[in-house]
Amino acid sequence: MKSLRRFHKAPRAARIEDVAVPKPGLNQVLLKVHYCGVCGSDLHAYLNHAGYETVLEQVTFGHEVSGVIESTGTDVQDWKPGERAILIAIQPTDSDCPYVQSGRPQLSPSRRVQGLHLDGGMAEYIIIEQQFLIRIPETLDLRSAALTEPLSVADHCIVNRSEIGENDKVIVSGPGIIGILCAIVARHQGARVLVSGTQADEKVRLSAARNIGFETVTVGPDLSPLHEQATHHFGTEADALVEASGAGPALTDSWKAIHTDGTVTVVALYGREVTLDVTQFVRKQIDIRTSYGSAVASYERAMGLLEKSVVPIDQLVRYYDLKNGLQAFEDAETQEVMKPILEC
Repeated sequence: MKSLRRFHKAPRAARIEDVAVPKPGLNQVLLKVHYCGVCGSDLHAYLNHAGYETVLEQVTFGHEVSGVIESTGTDVQDWKPGERAILIAIQPTDSDCPYVQSGRPQLSPSRRVQGLHLDGGMAEYIIIEQQFLIRIPETLDLRSAALTEPLSVADHCIVNRSEIGENDKVIVSGPGIIGILCAIVARHQGARVLVSGTQADEKVRLSAARNIGFETVTVGPDLSPLHEQATHHFGTEADALVEASGAGPALTDSWKAIHTDGTVTVVALYGREVTLDVTQFVRKQIDIRTSYGSAVASYERAMGLLEKSVVPIDQLVRYYDLKNGLQAFEDAETQEVMKPILEC
């Protein structure tokens, strides 16, 4: 079978390889992959960025997977060939961990990410342990279902880790796919959402945000700061800010755009340490929260949003054949595409 694999710990050291179709073992299923998204973490690993040292030297990328059960291994009773499923990306190996027991498996110290720490879904087939699969509703197609994992990350950020509701004034800083999905979930919650980005985001990301109905602002060294533009837009300071850009200055200055007793939720990862003037956050009693990954409840809510067509998929996603997977990575790196998904 064809597989998009990293073969060495170096930037862009990936290629399409011919490998044997794996066989499911104890408690495993063989999933025929139909679609697999290219995630930011895939891109970071592909570029061998700092913070991704634990990624295997040789590994098939991909954890945003939708497909059909091809066969099952020994002791698999919950799944049958022909059933459709998505993959749970973050997988703890210690079932007794208190985070797993409390419904927060993505926080377990025993966690691993399929596609980084074991072979993933940018291939024609993938082996998955049965407990890390979720059924796709009959009313949801496989193409849409491939967006479940990134949408679940946005759902966890907005629903579980932010206090965002009806008529709240919300800034989403960073119009990458997670930022846009956070904006969509917040809008679905009834919030008024403003999306901010840089001039580099204008060609694809900010224009996509406007095309799906969001007001946007552009920030940069020669432009008005975000807090001034946001206050002008809303007529007052915002209630909440979601930091999805991964740009240190955006987090550093976030307190300026939020009213006293507001909330900043950080869903981005950063390539270097960020300096905060904590006194400014204290004096305005602004909560700084973080949001990492997602759990089953967020996956299920995400599939519900996809069933309702809350996400305008056709305006956000570009599809690539698996054989053109490296082009998808290149387009993601140069921000020529909002969200690449491979047809496997």
